Amino acid sequence: MYKIISAGKIVALCDAPRYVTRNPDTGALVEATAEEAIGVSVTGTLYNLNGGSGIPDAPEAVVSEVEGGEMVFIAISQADAVSTTSGIAFVAMAEAGTIDGVTAGEHADLFSPWAYPVNYTVGQIRRYTDGKLYKCLQAHTSQADWTPDTAVSLWVSISDPAEEWPEWSQPLGAHDAYSKGAKVSHNGKHWISDLDANVWEPGQYGWTEAPAEAQEE
Repeated sequence: MYKIISAGKIVALCDAPRYVTRNPDTGALVEATAEEAIGVSVTGTLYNLNGGSGIPDAPEAVVSEVEGGEMVFIAISQADAVSTTSGIAFVAMAEAGTIDGVTAGEHADLFSPWAYPVNYTVGQIRRYTDGKLYKCLQAHTSQADWTPDTAVSLWVSISDPAEEWPEWSQPLGAHDAYSKGAKVSHNGKHWISDLDANVWEPGQYGWTEAPAEAQEE
């Protein structure tokens, strides 16, 4: 785990910082290794590294590893994570999968809104209409008509605690498969998953139709 510090504050916690440098031919910013980097990108915001000035008007940042004791302090509780780092740690932990989607949804205002055109990477979480959170399934550059609620191959809804029976969406793999006990709506009915890592369509295999009283909700 790495922390990215700017102006004396932690602006991000991540497993792998997204370093950038300039393409020598075009001058455009491109992803780079730590050794090549002149800057680092944090959810779309660019920072110069270690006193550099290769990115005009960008603030300075320092990247360093988080020690075990510090990580324990940051993650004592989800609530502490929110207050300790102004939500940055909470977002990082949610994107790393250590905070569940429903809990993340209770703090949806901490997540950046979906926008376009933006280069999104797998695992990033963004807020879309009505405060719902969506997790990125495939790296892509967003477009106006690829909104999270319609581009099901790119985004999956993770967060709405008020929606007990969200619409089923075809999983693309183990990373977005349904867990045992998951509840969904499909073809006008409610279903409960019978198994973990469930990628099957309700009504075909791996799901039990909910009791009649649940169908009326």
